[in-house]
Amino acid sequence: MLKRIIAVGALATLLGTAAIARADRYGAIAYSRRTGHYGYADNSGSREGAERRALERCEARDCKVEVWFRNSCAALATGEGGLIYGWAHDTSLREAKENATEHCRTEGGHHCRVLISACTP
Repeated sequence: MLKRIIAVGALATLLGTAAIARADRYGAIAYSRRTGHYGYADNSGSREGAERRALERCEARDCKVEVWFRNSCAALATGEGGLIYGWAHDTSLREAKENATEHCRTEGGHHCRVLISACTP
């Protein structure tokens, strides 16, 4: 009976460790203030990979990565025709959107709306 208890305990420990050892997933959002184009990545194995993919998808020469995130969500909000923007990241998509909109307002935007949001799986 003791061997059975030890075996079950060891199995539970291994299963618990496997769940905790989940690989990090990265995302990024790139934005061009001049054109309003944006690009994002939401399931990359590295920060660099996420940033590279977001820039590739942005399709404007002046795009720059505004925010990167790991195992969470991010949002980019714009106002005044895209001239003013704000970004945020959070574990909650709703919070990321709200904080990005608030950041846009803090920067002087009066008509801020979420342009793009993304989460890692």
